Amino acid sequence: MSDKKSIFVIDDDAIFVFVLKKLFLKMENNTPLETFSNGYLALEVLKEKFSKNEKLPDIIFLDINMPMLDGWQFLDEIELLPFGDSLNVYVTSSTIDTTEIEKVSLYKTVREFVSKPISLAELNRIIMN
Repeated sequence: MSDKKSIFVIDDDAIFVFVLKKLFLKMENNTPLETFSNGYLALEVLKEKFSKNEKLPDIIFLDINMPMLDGWQFLDEIELLPFGDSLNVYVTSSTIDTTEIEKVSLYKTVREFVSKPISLAELNRIIMN
């Protein structure tokens, strides 16, 4: 890949994060993933980057169910921030609850809902957009 993306992964599932890192290696992508085990930690880093005029992530993979600040709360928070609409969030979940899947469309920062596990082809499609 010629165009490196900066990527945040907000997910408390260590196995999912491990698999995602392995998929990136298969893509021969040396982009390091910044990982966060809950939305609160990621939100604080985003605010800090913005205040220092640093580059925000190109893509955020966001889990729904996490401790401290879950995915929905994280989305509620970033929608209120001045840079919120410049983010590209992909909600990742293994849920089959259609109400939750449809709920992502209420957020302007969410590009799409992605079912876990993410395939290499799907990850490549997301990164190449």
